[in-house]
Amino acid sequence: MTWKEKMKEFGGGNFTFISTDGETLTFIVVGEPVLLTSKFKGKEQDRIGCPIVSDDGYQLFITGKRLARKLAKQESVFATNAIMVVRHGVEGDVNARYDVRVLPEPETYARLKAIKDADFTPELIQESIDEATQVLGER
Repeated sequence: MTWKEKMKEFGGGNFTFISTDGETLTFIVVGEPVLLTSKFKGKEQDRIGCPIVSDDGYQLFITGKRLARKLAKQESVFATNAIMVVRHGVEGDVNARYDVRVLPEPETYARLKAIKDADFTPELIQESIDEATQVLGER
């Protein structure tokens, strides 16, 4: 069994965050955003779940509203381009910045689209929302 398969078995494998400085995520968007509630440092906050496909397959990318608004500005290219997000800021830094880049090369989009076509079904979105809601509520 692979690490990815084990993590899905353990839970938490259906969603992702980017939380460390310099961490990147390259993906295509495969669904509408969803509003989630979590606790961070004892304080309730809204998070946005973005249904994506990366090289790891389908995941719900959980992020804050600032980054979600940046992603929304790129909605016109969701059906043709991959997106790369880069985090700038240490773990736990609420003032972290995120670069959002539209990747121009068609090969990246085609590779991720092939993963989507092979592995993604719309039912996965609700499964990942349910799992993320449970884990976020436990924090």
